[in-house]
This record gives sequence, C-alpha cells and structure tokens, in this order.
Amino acid sequence: MVHGRISRLSVRDVRFPTSLGGHGSDAMHTDPDYSAAYVVIETDVDDGLKGYGITFTLGKGTEVVVCAVNALAHHVLHKDLKEIVGDFRGLYRQLTSDGQLRWIGPEKGVVHLATAAILNALWDLWAKQEGKKYCRKVKLVKKKEVSSEKFPFPVFHF
Repeated sequence: MVHGRISRLSVRDVRFPTSLGGHGSDAMHTDPDYSAAYVVIETDVDDGLKGYGITFTLGKGTEVVVCAVNALAHHVLHKDLKEIVGDFRGLYRQLTSDGQLRWIGPEKGVVHLATAAILNALWDLWAKQEGKKYCRKVKLVKKKEVSSEKFPFPVFHF
C-alpha cells in the first residue's frame, strides 16, 4: 500500500577517481571520474523506508546535476506519494517543464539527469512500500498501464 507525504529529499555528489588510472577512458573522455548524483527520498511515515535513485555522470558535471535536483525538489516535497504514483506522467511534466529551468534542457541534459534521479528514487520507494524489489516492481507494471500514458518513460518487461 502506497502512503505518506514526501518529507525529505537529499542529494549527494558521489565520485570515483577512475581518471587516475585511465579506467573508463576513451577517445572522447580521456579523464572520466565515474560519478553519480545520488538522491534519497523519505516520507513522513514511520516505517524507515527510503527511496534511492542515481544518475550516472562523468565528474564535474555532477555538481550541476546536484544543483538541478535541489532546484526541482519543490515539485516533490510535501506531496502525497500515492498521488505521485497515480500520475507519474504529470510529475514528469512538472519536473521537465519547470518554467525557470526548462531552458537548460527539458529534452536532454541536466534537467533530464536530475529528473531521472528523482523518479528512480520514487520508484524505489514505491516498490519498497509494496514489499517488492525495484526491478520486480518495474517488471510488474502492466503494459496497458504504460500504453495509457500513465508513465512518460519506457518500462521494460524482463
């Protein structure tokens, strides 16, 4: 059962110094530091559950994604999780159409990376509240729900 209001959203810049050994480098990315914007979402329900979401980046750009997550947090904070789950498309549109941020990448770029980390954390929290693993929850979403445009992004069936 999905319940609770989003009471906390935190984001961290997590980096791994892969550039020191040239790990993961290629012709275009000669000094990548594998990194992620790591989002944690909590509700006001006293169940100890948290949702975790990440967006992969390559170093310094993570700082920008972290700022974007923080700038988008007001779209999620104090919202009812059940309402969010009932209209993921609506939340996706809010996040990617924020009037003051959409100019830096509503179709791609930093806004999409920040949105992905937030949505991943929400999916994870939803799955945990229903007693499922995230990957299992994604698998259980019915194809008709996806075609009904409830979800604005591809849902993969394993």
